[in-house]
Amino acid sequence: MKNYQSKCMYPSALLQSGWRSVLSLVLLSLLTLMTSCSDDDTIDNTPMLKGKISSYNEFGAAMLDFTEADMTKAGFTLGDVISITIDGKKEIVMPYYDGFYTRNGEFLCVAYPTYPSICFTANNIGVPKELTGLEGHEVIVRMKEKGGRIDVQRALSMKYSNDRETYTNISDAQFANARTVSAGNIPGGILYRSSSPFCNDIQRAFYVSKYLESENVKTVLNLADTEEKILSYDMPPYSRSLWEGGHVILCPLKADPTADDYNNRLIDALKQLPSHPAPYVVHCMEGKDRTGYVCALLEGLCGATYEEIVADYLVTYSNYYNISPVEDPVLCSTLVSLRLNTCLMYYAGVSNEAQLPSVDYAQAFSNYLLSHGMSQQQLDTLIHALTVSNP
Repeated sequence: MKNYQSKCMYPSALLQSGWRSVLSLVLLSLLTLMTSCSDDDTIDNTPMLKGKISSYNEFGAAMLDFTEADMTKAGFTLGDVISITIDGKKEIVMPYYDGFYTRNGEFLCVAYPTYPSICFTANNIGVPKELTGLEGHEVIVRMKEKGGRIDVQRALSMKYSNDRETYTNISDAQFANARTVSAGNIPGGILYRSSSPFCNDIQRAFYVSKYLESENVKTVLNLADTEEKILSYDMPPYSRSLWEGGHVILCPLKADPTADDYNNRLIDALKQLPSHPAPYVVHCMEGKDRTGYVCALLEGLCGATYEEIVADYLVTYSNYYNISPVEDPVLCSTLVSLRLNTCLMYYAGVSNEAQLPSVDYAQAFSNYLLSHGMSQQQLDTLIHALTVSNP
Protein backbone atom coordinates (compact mmCIF):
# COMPACT_ATOMS: atom_id res chain seq x y z
CA MET A 1 0.00 0.00 0.00
CA LYS A 2 2.78 2.35 0.83
CA ASN A 3 4.56 1.58 -2.43
CA TYR A 4 1.32 2.08 -4.34
CA GLN A 5 0.80 5.48 -2.82
CA SER A 6 4.33 6.44 -3.68
CA LYS A 7 3.90 5.31 -7.28
CA CYS A 8 0.60 7.18 -7.58
CA MET A 9 1.85 10.42 -6.00
CA TYR A 10 4.99 10.65 -8.09
CA PRO A 11 3.28 11.40 -11.44
CA SER A 12 1.05 14.01 -9.71
CA ALA A 13 4.02 15.84 -8.26
CA LEU A 14 5.75 15.75 -11.61
CA LEU A 15 2.68 17.15 -13.32
CA GLN A 16 2.44 20.01 -10.83
CA SER A 17 6.09 20.79 -11.32
CA GLY A 18 5.62 20.80 -15.09
CA TRP A 19 2.75 23.33 -14.91
CA ARG A 20 4.88 25.53 -12.70
CA SER A 21 7.61 25.48 -15.35
CA VAL A 22 5.16 26.29 -18.14
CA LEU A 23 3.62 29.10 -16.09
CA SER A 24 7.05 30.51 -15.36
CA LEU A 25 7.94 30.47 -19.06
CA VAL A 26 4.70 32.25 -19.96
CA LEU A 27 5.25 34.93 -17.34
CA LEU A 28 8.82 35.37 -18.48
CA SER A 29 7.71 35.72 -22.10
CA LEU A 30 5.07 38.30 -21.17
CA LEU A 31 7.59 40.29 -19.15
CA THR A 32 10.05 40.20 -22.04
CA LEU A 33 7.37 41.34 -24.48
CA MET A 34 6.30 44.22 -22.23
CA THR A 35 9.89 45.36 -21.82
CA SER A 36 10.44 45.14 -25.57
CA CYS A 37 7.33 47.23 -26.28
CA SER A 38 8.40 49.97 -23.90
CA ASP A 39 11.88 50.22 -25.34
CA ASP A 40 11.14 49.80 -29.05
CA ASP A 41 9.30 52.60 -30.85
CA THR A 42 8.47 50.24 -33.68
CA ILE A 43 5.99 48.37 -31.47
CA ASP A 44 4.58 51.51 -29.86
CA ASN A 45 1.08 52.48 -31.00
CA THR A 46 1.92 56.20 -30.97
CA PRO A 47 1.30 57.67 -34.46
CA MET A 48 4.47 58.03 -36.52
CA LEU A 49 5.14 58.86 -40.16
CA LYS A 50 8.41 58.81 -42.04
CA GLY A 51 9.18 60.82 -45.15
CA LYS A 52 11.59 63.28 -46.70
CA ILE A 53 11.97 66.98 -47.42
CA SER A 54 11.09 67.26 -51.09
CA SER A 55 11.60 71.00 -51.73
CA TYR A 56 11.17 74.52 -50.37
CA ASN A 57 8.41 76.86 -51.54
CA GLU A 58 8.68 80.58 -52.32
CA PHE A 59 7.92 81.47 -48.70
CA GLY A 60 10.74 79.34 -47.28
CA ALA A 61 8.58 76.45 -46.03
CA ALA A 62 10.01 72.93 -46.16
CA MET A 63 7.69 70.80 -48.30
CA LEU A 64 7.45 67.13 -47.33
CA ASP A 65 6.77 64.14 -49.59
CA PHE A 66 3.45 63.17 -48.00
CA THR A 67 -0.04 64.61 -47.84
CA GLU A 68 -2.77 65.33 -45.31
CA ALA A 69 -4.31 61.97 -46.25
CA ASP A 70 -1.05 60.26 -45.28
CA MET A 71 -1.06 62.11 -41.95
CA THR A 72 -4.64 61.05 -41.29
CA LYS A 73 -3.90 57.44 -42.16
CA ALA A 74 -0.98 57.48 -39.72
CA GLY A 75 -3.26 58.72 -36.90
CA PHE A 76 -2.67 62.49 -36.90
CA THR A 77 -5.49 65.04 -36.96
CA LEU A 78 -5.53 68.83 -37.27
CA GLY A 79 -4.99 70.45 -33.88
CA ASP A 80 -2.51 67.83 -32.64
CA VAL A 81 0.88 68.81 -31.25
CA ILE A 82 3.57 66.86 -33.07
CA SER A 83 7.32 66.70 -33.40
CA ILE A 84 9.36 66.59 -36.58
CA THR A 85 12.81 65.04 -36.36
CA ILE A 86 15.27 65.65 -39.19
CA ASP A 87 17.91 63.00 -39.92
CA GLY A 88 17.28 61.50 -36.48
CA LYS A 89 18.96 64.49 -34.83
CA LYS A 90 17.10 67.78 -34.60
CA GLU A 91 13.59 67.48 -33.13
CA ILE A 92 11.15 70.41 -33.37
CA VAL A 93 7.82 70.39 -31.52
CA MET A 94 5.00 72.25 -33.24
CA PRO A 95 1.21 72.26 -33.77
CA TYR A 96 -0.37 70.72 -36.86
CA TYR A 97 -2.92 72.97 -38.59
CA ASP A 98 -4.51 73.56 -41.97
CA GLY A 99 -3.49 77.23 -41.93
CA PHE A 100 -0.84 79.57 -40.59
CA TYR A 101 -2.27 79.94 -37.10
CA THR A 102 0.84 80.68 -35.02
CA ARG A 103 2.57 83.94 -34.26
CA ASN A 104 5.31 85.20 -36.56
CA GLY A 105 8.41 83.05 -36.25
CA GLU A 106 6.76 80.17 -34.40
CA PHE A 107 7.04 76.71 -35.98
CA LEU A 108 4.02 74.87 -37.31
CA CYS A 109 3.21 71.97 -39.61
CA VAL A 110 0.64 72.88 -42.25
CA ALA A 111 -1.78 70.98 -44.46
CA TYR A 112 -2.58 74.13 -46.45
CA PRO A 113 -5.52 73.53 -48.84
CA THR A 114 -3.76 74.85 -51.97
CA TYR A 115 -0.39 73.19 -51.27
CA PRO A 116 0.33 69.84 -52.96
CA SER A 117 1.76 68.33 -49.77
CA ILE A 118 2.43 68.88 -46.06
CA CYS A 119 5.00 71.49 -45.10
CA PHE A 120 6.60 72.83 -41.94
CA THR A 121 7.91 76.33 -41.40
CA ALA A 122 8.43 79.17 -38.98
CA ASN A 123 5.32 81.25 -39.64
CA ASN A 124 5.82 84.09 -42.12
CA ILE A 125 9.61 83.85 -42.10
CA GLY A 126 10.38 80.35 -43.41
CA VAL A 127 12.63 77.74 -41.86
CA PRO A 128 15.93 78.98 -40.38
CA LYS A 129 19.06 78.89 -42.49
CA GLU A 130 20.38 75.69 -40.92
CA LEU A 131 17.27 73.82 -42.12
CA THR A 132 17.54 74.93 -45.74
CA GLY A 133 19.13 72.91 -48.52
CA LEU A 134 18.04 69.59 -47.02
CA GLU A 135 16.12 68.19 -49.98
CA GLY A 136 16.03 64.40 -49.71
CA HIS A 137 16.81 64.33 -45.98
CA GLU A 138 14.67 62.09 -43.77
CA VAL A 139 11.97 63.43 -41.47
CA ILE A 140 9.99 61.53 -38.84
CA VAL A 141 6.69 62.89 -37.53
CA ARG A 142 5.63 61.74 -34.04
CA MET A 143 2.68 62.55 -31.81
CA LYS A 144 3.38 64.73 -28.78
CA GLU A 145 -0.08 65.76 -27.56
CA LYS A 146 -3.28 64.53 -29.16
CA GLY A 147 -5.62 67.48 -29.77
CA GLY A 148 -3.30 69.81 -27.88
CA ARG A 149 -4.17 72.83 -30.09
CA ILE A 150 -7.61 71.82 -31.26
CA ASP A 151 -9.19 75.04 -29.92
CA VAL A 152 -6.92 77.19 -32.09
CA GLN A 153 -7.55 74.94 -35.10
CA ARG A 154 -11.30 75.27 -34.68
CA ALA A 155 -11.16 79.02 -34.14
CA LEU A 156 -8.90 79.87 -37.05
CA SER A 157 -9.82 77.27 -39.65
CA MET A 158 -12.75 79.26 -40.95
CA LYS A 159 -13.35 78.89 -44.67
CA TYR A 160 -14.74 81.51 -47.00
CA SER A 161 -16.34 81.09 -50.41
CA ASN A 162 -15.23 82.55 -53.72
CA ASP A 163 -18.78 82.37 -55.01
CA ARG A 164 -20.42 85.80 -54.97
CA GLU A 165 -23.86 84.19 -54.81
CA THR A 166 -23.18 82.80 -51.33
CA TYR A 167 -22.79 86.32 -49.90
CA THR A 168 -26.36 87.50 -50.22
CA ASN A 169 -26.33 90.05 -47.40
CA ILE A 170 -23.29 92.15 -48.29
CA SER A 171 -22.34 94.56 -51.06
CA ASP A 172 -19.95 93.89 -53.93
CA ALA A 173 -17.38 96.09 -52.19
CA GLN A 174 -17.66 94.06 -48.98
CA PHE A 175 -17.35 90.82 -50.95
CA ALA A 176 -14.15 92.29 -52.45
CA ASN A 177 -12.99 93.33 -48.96
CA ALA A 178 -12.62 96.84 -50.37
CA ARG A 179 -13.18 99.92 -48.26
CA THR A 180 -11.86 103.32 -47.32
CA VAL A 181 -9.73 103.63 -44.20
CA SER A 182 -10.89 106.29 -41.76
CA ALA A 183 -8.95 106.19 -38.50
CA GLY A 184 -7.02 108.72 -36.47
CA ASN A 185 -6.45 111.77 -38.65
CA ILE A 186 -6.97 109.92 -41.93
CA PRO A 187 -10.25 111.14 -43.45
CA GLY A 188 -12.31 108.92 -45.67
CA GLY A 189 -11.47 108.99 -49.37
CA ILE A 190 -7.65 109.17 -49.20
CA LEU A 191 -6.55 105.68 -48.17
CA TYR A 192 -8.27 102.45 -49.21
CA ARG A 193 -7.61 98.75 -48.66
CA SER A 194 -8.79 95.70 -50.58
CA SER A 195 -8.11 92.23 -51.89
CA SER A 196 -6.16 92.03 -55.13
CA PRO A 197 -7.44 94.08 -58.09
CA PHE A 198 -5.03 92.19 -60.39
CA CYS A 199 -5.03 88.47 -59.51
CA ASN A 200 -8.44 86.81 -59.75
CA ASP A 201 -7.58 83.57 -57.95
CA ILE A 202 -10.19 84.24 -55.28
CA GLN A 203 -12.70 85.64 -57.79
CA ARG A 204 -12.70 89.16 -56.40
CA ALA A 205 -10.38 91.17 -58.69
CA PHE A 206 -13.11 92.47 -61.00
CA TYR A 207 -15.24 93.59 -58.04
CA VAL A 208 -12.22 95.34 -56.51
CA SER A 209 -11.33 97.06 -59.77
CA LYS A 210 -14.88 98.29 -60.27
CA TYR A 211 -14.92 99.69 -56.74
CA LEU A 212 -11.55 101.44 -57.15
CA GLU A 213 -12.74 103.02 -60.38
CA SER A 214 -15.90 104.28 -58.68
CA GLU A 215 -13.77 105.85 -55.94
CA ASN A 216 -11.30 107.29 -58.48
CA VAL A 217 -8.37 105.59 -56.76
CA LYS A 218 -5.20 106.65 -58.57
CA THR A 219 -2.27 104.82 -56.90
CA VAL A 220 -1.83 101.20 -55.84
CA LEU A 221 0.55 99.87 -53.18
CA ASN A 222 0.75 96.21 -54.20
CA LEU A 223 2.09 93.99 -51.39
CA ALA A 224 1.70 90.69 -53.25
CA ASP A 225 3.17 90.76 -56.74
CA THR A 226 6.43 90.92 -58.60
CA GLU A 227 6.43 92.39 -62.09
CA GLU A 228 6.62 88.89 -63.55
CA LYS A 229 3.50 87.84 -61.66
CA ILE A 230 1.47 90.91 -62.47
CA LEU A 231 2.20 90.57 -66.18
CA SER A 232 0.79 87.04 -66.11
CA TYR A 233 -2.67 88.13 -64.94
CA ASP A 234 -5.76 88.73 -67.03
CA MET A 235 -6.39 92.08 -65.36
CA PRO A 236 -9.67 93.98 -65.18
CA PRO A 237 -9.64 97.09 -67.41
CA TYR A 238 -9.26 99.73 -64.69
CA SER A 239 -6.52 97.76 -62.94
CA ARG A 240 -4.67 97.46 -66.25
CA SER A 241 -4.95 101.21 -66.80
CA LEU A 242 -3.35 101.84 -63.38
CA TRP A 243 -0.53 99.40 -64.15
CA GLU A 244 0.15 100.69 -67.64
CA GLY A 245 -0.04 104.28 -66.40
CA GLY A 246 2.80 103.67 -63.92
CA HIS A 247 0.60 104.06 -60.86
CA VAL A 248 1.40 100.72 -59.17
CA ILE A 249 4.15 100.50 -56.54
CA LEU A 250 5.31 96.90 -56.30
CA CYS A 251 6.28 95.87 -52.78
CA PRO A 252 5.98 92.07 -52.45
CA LEU A 253 6.15 91.10 -48.77
CA LYS A 254 6.17 87.79 -46.90
CA ALA A 255 4.05 89.08 -44.00
CA ASP A 256 6.84 89.12 -41.41
CA PRO A 257 7.23 92.72 -40.22
CA THR A 258 10.28 91.77 -38.15
CA ALA A 259 12.35 90.76 -41.19
CA ASP A 260 14.98 93.10 -42.63
CA ASP A 261 13.78 92.43 -46.17
CA TYR A 262 10.23 93.33 -45.17
CA ASN A 263 11.33 96.59 -43.60
CA ASN A 264 13.61 97.59 -46.46
CA ARG A 265 10.94 96.97 -49.09
CA LEU A 266 8.16 98.65 -47.11
CA ILE A 267 10.15 101.76 -46.16
CA ASP A 268 11.23 102.22 -49.78
CA ALA A 269 7.60 101.90 -50.94
CA LEU A 270 6.30 104.34 -48.33
CA LYS A 271 8.94 106.87 -49.38
CA GLN A 272 7.57 106.65 -52.93
CA LEU A 273 3.89 106.83 -52.00
CA PRO A 274 3.52 110.64 -51.57
CA SER A 275 5.08 111.28 -54.99
CA HIS A 276 2.07 109.55 -56.54
CA PRO A 277 -1.43 111.05 -56.60
CA ALA A 278 -4.07 110.15 -54.01
CA PRO A 279 -6.36 108.35 -53.38
CA TYR A 280 -4.25 105.30 -52.55
CA VAL A 281 -5.14 101.64 -52.13
CA VAL A 282 -3.12 99.02 -50.23
CA HIS A 283 -3.70 95.37 -51.10
CA CYS A 284 -2.21 91.87 -51.00
CA MET A 285 -4.15 88.76 -52.11
CA GLU A 286 -7.02 88.70 -49.62
CA GLY A 287 -6.41 92.09 -48.01
CA LYS A 288 -6.04 90.49 -44.57
CA ASP A 289 -2.59 90.08 -43.05
CA ARG A 290 -0.01 91.97 -45.12
CA THR A 291 -2.58 94.64 -45.93
CA GLY A 292 -3.75 94.63 -42.32
CA TYR A 293 -0.23 95.14 -40.99
CA VAL A 294 0.62 98.01 -43.34
CA CYS A 295 -2.73 99.73 -42.81
CA ALA A 296 -2.30 99.37 -39.05
CA LEU A 297 1.09 101.06 -39.35
CA LEU A 298 -0.33 103.94 -41.40
CA GLU A 299 -3.36 104.33 -39.15
CA GLY A 300 -1.26 104.41 -35.99
CA LEU A 301 1.23 106.79 -37.59
CA CYS A 302 -1.65 109.17 -38.25
CA GLY A 303 -2.94 109.12 -34.69
CA ALA A 304 -5.30 106.13 -34.55
CA THR A 305 -5.92 104.42 -31.22
CA TYR A 306 -5.53 100.72 -30.56
CA GLU A 307 -9.31 100.35 -30.60
CA GLU A 308 -9.56 101.99 -34.04
CA ILE A 309 -6.79 99.81 -35.47
CA VAL A 310 -8.40 96.63 -34.14
CA ALA A 311 -11.86 97.64 -35.38
CA ASP A 312 -10.60 98.19 -38.93
CA TYR A 313 -8.63 94.93 -38.86
CA LEU A 314 -11.72 92.92 -37.89
CA VAL A 315 -13.90 94.36 -40.66
CA THR A 316 -12.02 92.01 -42.99
CA TYR A 317 -13.17 88.99 -40.97
CA SER A 318 -16.73 90.26 -41.06
CA ASN A 319 -16.52 90.52 -44.85
CA TYR A 320 -15.08 87.05 -45.36
CA TYR A 321 -16.57 85.05 -42.47
CA ASN A 322 -19.50 87.09 -41.11
CA ILE A 323 -18.09 87.29 -37.59
CA SER A 324 -18.06 90.27 -35.25
CA PRO A 325 -16.57 91.23 -31.86
CA VAL A 326 -20.07 91.51 -30.41
CA GLU A 327 -21.30 88.07 -31.46
CA ASP A 328 -17.95 86.26 -31.50
CA PRO A 329 -15.78 87.96 -28.85
CA VAL A 330 -13.54 84.97 -28.05
CA LEU A 331 -12.87 84.18 -31.69
CA CYS A 332 -12.12 87.81 -32.54
CA SER A 333 -9.84 88.13 -29.52
CA THR A 334 -7.92 85.04 -30.65
CA LEU A 335 -7.53 86.46 -34.16
CA VAL A 336 -6.28 89.80 -32.90
CA SER A 337 -3.88 88.23 -30.42
CA LEU A 338 -2.32 85.77 -32.85
CA ARG A 339 -2.27 87.96 -35.95
CA LEU A 340 -2.45 91.70 -35.35
CA ASN A 341 -0.95 92.15 -31.89
CA THR A 342 2.36 90.51 -32.77
CA CYS A 343 2.82 93.05 -35.53
CA LEU A 344 1.80 96.01 -33.37
CA MET A 345 4.16 94.94 -30.59
CA TYR A 346 7.07 94.97 -33.01
CA TYR A 347 6.17 98.33 -34.58
CA ALA A 348 5.59 99.89 -31.15
CA GLY A 349 8.63 98.34 -29.49
CA VAL A 350 6.74 96.71 -26.60
CA SER A 351 7.12 93.16 -25.32
CA ASN A 352 3.74 92.63 -23.66
CA GLU A 353 0.48 92.82 -25.58
CA ALA A 354 -1.28 94.07 -22.47
CA GLN A 355 0.53 97.37 -23.09
CA LEU A 356 -0.95 97.85 -26.55
CA PRO A 357 -4.14 99.76 -25.60
CA SER A 358 -2.09 102.50 -23.91
CA VAL A 359 0.56 103.03 -26.62
CA ASP A 360 0.95 106.44 -28.27
CA TYR A 361 0.98 105.00 -31.78
CA ALA A 362 1.76 108.24 -33.60
CA GLN A 363 4.98 108.59 -31.62
CA ALA A 364 5.85 104.89 -31.51
CA PHE A 365 5.32 104.30 -35.22
CA SER A 366 7.19 107.49 -36.12
CA ASN A 367 10.14 106.14 -34.13
CA TYR A 368 9.84 102.83 -35.96
CA LEU A 369 9.97 104.44 -39.41
CA LEU A 370 12.77 106.84 -38.49
CA SER A 371 14.85 104.01 -37.06
CA HIS A 372 14.36 101.98 -40.23
CA GLY A 373 15.69 104.48 -42.73
CA MET A 374 13.03 107.14 -43.24
CA SER A 375 14.06 110.77 -42.77
CA GLN A 376 11.96 113.26 -40.81
CA GLN A 377 11.08 115.11 -43.99
CA GLN A 378 9.96 111.90 -45.69
CA LEU A 379 7.92 110.99 -42.62
CA ASP A 380 6.20 114.39 -42.53
CA THR A 381 5.48 114.18 -46.26
CA LEU A 382 3.90 110.73 -45.83
CA ILE A 383 1.68 111.85 -42.96
CA HIS A 384 0.62 114.93 -44.92
CA ALA A 385 -0.27 112.83 -47.97
CA LEU A 386 -2.50 110.55 -45.84
CA THR A 387 -4.24 113.21 -43.78
CA VAL A 388 -4.79 116.24 -46.02
CA SER A 389 -7.44 115.99 -48.72
CA ASN A 390 -6.65 117.44 -52.12
CA PRO A 391 -9.05 120.18 -53.20
